[in-house]
Amino acid sequence: MIEKGLALGVALGITASIFMNVGKGVQKQKVEVLKKGRKMFTPPYRRDFRIWLIGVMMTTVAAGLYSAALKFTDKSSIVAALSGIGLVGLLIFAWLVLKESVGTRELFSSALIILGTGVISYFDQPLSQAQKYNLNNFIYVTLILLAIFTVLSFAGARLPRFYGFAFSLIAGSFIGLAMILADMALVKSGGNLFTQFLNPYVYFAMISGILALTITQVAFFKGTAVLVVPTINSFIILTPLVVEYFTFGTLLNLVQYLGVAIIIAGIIILTTSPRQVFQS
Repeated sequence: MIEKGLALGVALGITASIFMNVGKGVQKQKVEVLKKGRKMFTPPYRRDFRIWLIGVMMTTVAAGLYSAALKFTDKSSIVAALSGIGLVGLLIFAWLVLKESVGTRELFSSALIILGTGVISYFDQPLSQAQKYNLNNFIYVTLILLAIFTVLSFAGARLPRFYGFAFSLIAGSFIGLAMILADMALVKSGGNLFTQFLNPYVYFAMISGILALTITQVAFFKGTAVLVVPTINSFIILTPLVVEYFTFGTLLNLVQYLGVAIIIAGIIILTTSPRQVFQS
């Protein structure tokens, strides 16, 4: 069960999740304006660019809230898991504003992702000792992930039906890496939100976040928001689970791994939907 001491961290994480999901929906709404180049700063495209920028600002606020949430939790994976909650806001936005197809399959798969998220969060148990990280292991795992990203980017470019999923996976994983780096920054600074800016990890986290933002726009060019955002959220959750194990030596309990399995099932159901795989 969630202890009272985690309440603030969970609240911050849920708020961040809502800002992140709806913000990405806003970006999707006007992402095509980026194809206008310099013209997007002039009428009649300026309004669309401003709306897109609001979406970026919402996800930037979310990043700050996620960082604050890490302060009140002892695992990056717990904060990451809360990313699934904001899917409710995204589904409503995609249906009402983007006019995307949100049927039984999309609702069911998203419900599975939210359920898995809840299981991981609810059954969390505090660490018995202070966090310590292994920098070498983190570097090795990151290099392996970058190699996988390279393969996925080529596959996404060559296989249109794989495009949205491939780039969404990469974007979500970069956000997951940013969370691990932010957690490392806090550990190195002794948990101080301000002195963490004196070590390099927080700046690498920012770079990872910027890469995620850029790749998200690439995914939006041909992928629907109902496909892209839940996939990003899923890998925001799954990537820290893997990287955290090698970096911090953190293991979840059996019930939480059941939550992981539920999330993966939701991803498979969602990403194999003929209506969401590819958007021309």
